[in-house]
Amino acid sequence: MNRTKGQRWAVVAAGALAAGGAIAACGSASASSSSTTAAPKAAPVVVHEAMTILTGGMIHDPGWPAIVPGSVTVPAGSTVDMTIYNYDDGTAPLPTSLANYAKATGVTNLTENGTAVSSMDPSAVSHTFTIPALGVNVPIGVMPTATGVKNPLVVQFSFKVTKTGSFEWQCMAPCGSGSDGMEGAMATDNFMKGTFTVA
Repeated sequence: MNRTKGQRWAVVAAGALAAGGAIAACGSASASSSSTTAAPKAAPVVVHEAMTILTGGMIHDPGWPAIVPGSVTVPAGSTVDMTIYNYDDGTAPLPTSLANYAKATGVTNLTENGTAVSSMDPSAVSHTFTIPALGVNVPIGVMPTATGVKNPLVVQFSFKVTKTGSFEWQCMAPCGSGSDGMEGAMATDNFMKGTFTVA
């Protein structure tokens, strides 16, 4: 069909008006629905962190076990899913004055190699992961050696951080030097103590 120049412009204009109406209609529907629909709540933040317990022999510093990394930073209000791999097959028995650190506090879903744990015999503790200011304490058993294969003990647990700041974490099992086992690695940053920051 042959259209005059004026007819062609009329068709284009009509199409533009129709498209504009459709866009306006969509915009109105969108505006209408957004004013009555509540904004979705932000999903809770879950962060996955991992630390490894190495023996002094593994880092060429006999008698100086270390939990690495020494510093961890997580977002405020997050839930921390922590995994600790323990390659230490020796115990650091808790004395009577520290026996309360053989019980888990401030965490949920604590397992060691897949078995649920809430506490252990103080004499069987290898290390602890303790953040006193956050009420977190996890007793950690030894790396199993019965099979002869050196697979680490895998410790998993969760906890929610509800306040911000930099907090000291500490192993409370006397695995360092000195007559009470609380010197050397126990008193040195990035060995058996470090910083847990919530920002």
